[in-house]
Amino acid sequence: MALAGMQAELTNWTKSTRSSCYVYRAKDINDITHAQEYAREQRLSVIPHGAGHSYTDAALNTGGVVIDLTPMHRILSWDPVQGIMRVEPGVTMQELIMASWKDGWWPPVTPSTPDVTLGGCAAMNINGRNAWKCGPFGAYVLALDVLLPSGEMLTLSPERDDQLFHAFIGGLGLLGMITSLTLQLQRISSGCVTAHRRSAPSLGELLAMFAEEAPGSDYLEAWIDGFATGRQLGRGHITSAKLGVAAGDGCPPSPLPKLAIPTRVEMPIVSLFAGVTRPALLPMVHVVNRLNYGWHNRRQTPVGAARLLYPYTFWPPAAFTWYQATFPEGVETFQAFVPGPDAKELFEQVLSYSQQQGHIPLWCVIKQHRGDPFLLSYQVDGFSLELNYQRTHQNAQGLSHMLQRMVAMVIESGGRFYLAKDRFQTGEQYRQSVGGDAVDAFLRLKQRYDPELLLQSDLYRRLFEPYLR
Repeated sequence: MALAGMQAELTNWTKSTRSSCYVYRAKDINDITHAQEYAREQRLSVIPHGAGHSYTDAALNTGGVVIDLTPMHRILSWDPVQGIMRVEPGVTMQELIMASWKDGWWPPVTPSTPDVTLGGCAAMNINGRNAWKCGPFGAYVLALDVLLPSGEMLTLSPERDDQLFHAFIGGLGLLGMITSLTLQLQRISSGCVTAHRRSAPSLGELLAMFAEEAPGSDYLEAWIDGFATGRQLGRGHITSAKLGVAAGDGCPPSPLPKLAIPTRVEMPIVSLFAGVTRPALLPMVHVVNRLNYGWHNRRQTPVGAARLLYPYTFWPPAAFTWYQATFPEGVETFQAFVPGPDAKELFEQVLSYSQQQGHIPLWCVIKQHRGDPFLLSYQVDGFSLELNYQRTHQNAQGLSHMLQRMVAMVIESGGRFYLAKDRFQTGEQYRQSVGGDAVDAFLRLKQRYDPELLLQSDLYRRLFEPYLR
């Protein structure tokens, strides 16, 4: 096999970072081994790549080799009695759901799109709208089969291989290649949730609602109006949902309803609409935010209403088509994880600073989280604030400068960042946020299992390389 002729330019999902590299599609473990051997001969580094939904440089490898694992998408085994599934790393969340929902099982942790690969979910240790209750994706991984750079195959479990297992999950593909995952799914009684929404006129009141809603909820997420200022800074609404419905609500039992599939007509219409409205995007979002808050403030739904689980969990394909068409120069995302006692003050500080700098986030989300045992854990007992900004040629430099300052503000206050959505931290800042002991322990494992430093990415060189001795 030769990699010549497969050079390509990859971008992260938000199109804010580009990378020129060699791409090789691996169909099995032999292909991965062959690609690694070739890269070693050519003195190139290697990093695995899934569906490409990371917002950052985690799966980019400028000048090196990217091994695309999406062709490895077989479901290797499924136990519908215990809800245990073993899959190859390229299996997507949607493929998992299609195989399990007819038996009444659902993934415990989900992102906003079903197109992510499960290997990528483990490598980034993703979180969802139930993070305060269920923790991250890695909490439901029962075992990993991994291929080390040496060619050795290992099967890791949290009981037998505590340190290495908890470093591989969330390890960004820097210790070895995940070749299969064994996952524990959760039992569900129907394909619906009971959801309700409450509005709050300020950030403090919104955060207080999390404590009120959490005991009776399975999912929690808050939307806030990034344009609101003064005493209304951080106003918004919180949506809570509980799996299942009350008797007689008319929601279909398992098996779950059919998935929404985009039509060939729908996509061009969405793209055309996005192109027409792009010049007036900021004032349009301002108006929509005011209407959204006002509408839901008047129409509180404390009792709740039945909603189908799948469309409640995932954004429709048309939304992602709109996103790609509306932001041709990309989006910058800022997601800070802050301990609970500090969240209100720091979030207000960040929002006010952003507005003062003239950069208004187009959509803003707050979630609640808890700590976890993974070595490079980014979650804390508190909250995360996600802000998303339109990136243009005119504002790119000023926006980057502002976000770098906001990152420093968060880290100085004891906060952390999710590496799937951060590209502005320096190595020194990352070490300060997660702790020098955690970074040193991870790098000792890397020196042990990857002494040649075969596995590298742009993110690795940005955050870890300066500390590798």
